[in-house]
Amino acid sequence: MLFFMLAVSLSTKAQEDGDTLYSRCPLAVTDTSGYNNYFTSHQNATVKVERIKNNLVITIQQRDQYFTLFFKQKKLTERKYSIVFGADDKDELDAKYSFRSGGRASYINASSGTVDVSFNEDTGLWDLKINGLLKNLIERSIAVYKVKGEISIK
Repeated sequence: MLFFMLAVSLSTKAQEDGDTLYSRCPLAVTDTSGYNNYFTSHQNATVKVERIKNNLVITIQQRDQYFTLFFKQKKLTERKYSIVFGADDKDELDAKYSFRSGGRASYINASSGTVDVSFNEDTGLWDLKINGLLKNLIERSIAVYKVKGEISIK
């Protein structure tokens, strides 16, 4: 009986694959001046949860731009994940900002940051707080962008 109860409680905390439409975008990617937000906050956005090669992938999409979190495990656990390029540990993840313009696609890997994950018992949702930096080499200078967001997934 104890095993059955444990199995049921673990399955209720697992992430469900699928899309969620937010009426207001839960993510902001701003330049260092803080004035240019590349994700428009008053427009809707889609949060997609899927498993690719048995790893959890969460994508926030607004029109032709995406911010993707690549976890190195099947499901979330309550912890603080570090954003690193080339993550290879369960406490680390890769994150990428990508966009399409015309017929081309571009991407920028997040260089640092954290993702705080907690499970809200009242709502039954996982809450993720994203805080990171993107650094993009443009000709001879480096442009730095801040990434902030809060999402909830099943």
